[in-house]
Amino acid sequence: MDDQLLAIDDALDDVITAFLELDTVKAYQAAAQAVSADKELQEEISDFQRLKEDYDRLQSFGKYRPEAGQLRKAVLRQKRQLDLNDKMIAMRRAEVDLQTVLAEASQKIAAAVSPDIFVDTGLPMALHRPPHEMGRGKNIKEG
Repeated sequence: MDDQLLAIDDALDDVITAFLELDTVKAYQAAAQAVSADKELQEEISDFQRLKEDYDRLQSFGKYRPEAGQLRKAVLRQKRQLDLNDKMIAMRRAEVDLQTVLAEASQKIAAAVSPDIFVDTGLPMALHRPPHEMGRGKNIKEG
């Protein structure tokens, strides 16, 4: 351990503290808390998870078990009901806003190291790079 490593550690602590003070982070935390505090919504989420687990178990036997199709419809119906819940909508919007902030920070950090580094943000409208080609000489290490 040297002074540079300690300075980096201190700088990271400052960045984390500043990040947690952002309005975007506070909005996400409030939205997530609202979802967690809603008992009825939590029951709906639990019901959906149970249905999804049951469907996943039956899915491989779907051709032979007619109830798998009915279960799939029930899963989709429950998922849609969750997706239309105002608190879930607010939390997902806050999630995307937070992911945007994190993506911008990641891109700035990567650009400080090298402009050639590509950061896949995972955002729906962001640029994506295709996977690397397979075969001899097409590997990242070999290229």
